[in-house]
Amino acid sequence: MESYLPHEANLANAMGSRWNSTNQRLARLDSVPNARDLGGLRTTDGRTIKHGRLFRSAVLASASENDVAFLRDELGINSVVDLRTAYEVNRKPDIAIEGTEFINMPIEDKRNNFWMEMLKHPGTLPEKIQSFARSAISKRMMSHMYTGFVMDEFCQLQYAAFLERLIDEGSNKNILWHCSQGKDRTGLISAFLMFALGCNRDTVVEEFALTNYYYKEVVDEALRQLYDSGGDKNDASVIEALLGVRVDYFEAALDHIDLQFGSMENYLSDVLVLTTENRKQLQSIYLE
Repeated sequence: MESYLPHEANLANAMGSRWNSTNQRLARLDSVPNARDLGGLRTTDGRTIKHGRLFRSAVLASASENDVAFLRDELGINSVVDLRTAYEVNRKPDIAIEGTEFINMPIEDKRNNFWMEMLKHPGTLPEKIQSFARSAISKRMMSHMYTGFVMDEFCQLQYAAFLERLIDEGSNKNILWHCSQGKDRTGLISAFLMFALGCNRDTVVEEFALTNYYYKEVVDEALRQLYDSGGDKNDASVIEALLGVRVDYFEAALDHIDLQFGSMENYLSDVLVLTTENRKQLQSIYLE
């Protein structure tokens, strides 16, 4: 079976220059897909997030020398927050960047560990993904993924600690955060930060969905293989969630927050312990 995993597909090579000419937020790295700057996104009060301060990406474990130089010299990244578990970090540690601090703040929902469930299946990693997609449990696990992340108490503490770190160190740090593919855990952290900075839901959802721009070739190839081997649309939804993002699953988690806590504002203040003063501090650092 032909491999279609993101780090092997090297999607970033197809993006042209270091910065995509059609969207100045999309940074091209040789071996790190899904990299972008939150700068330029607009808040509800008409301000924008500053360029060059807040970056998200996939794992830096395979970063090339050119990538490291670009992150260090062009983007000025001096703080990297790794959202992966200790197992993931030990298996594929990030490439060191001189002068940059690396912090591990793992996000993990142990009650819905779809990745470990997928790894139980036999064969190569692409074969495991195809087999997992056909299993009875896969769609339920994937469709509840984001809801599990937003409700898990350990994850909530990590989200709060991440936002606190941005407040404490943001004035003199250009920060990049990532997980493995830079889409699920990274996407949720980015969403909470954007809400805290004052972005509306449409902006947050659109930014979250941008991941599918990077992984389109990966997802399309996996779906081709799935359908060629007899898979159906239910199986396809699992592939789309594993290798890209399902925006409807993400929006279901946002709806769940509104249902359980009344609003995202309440979630930020009551669960993530982000006070009005905290938000003003964040906004003063990162908005213009």
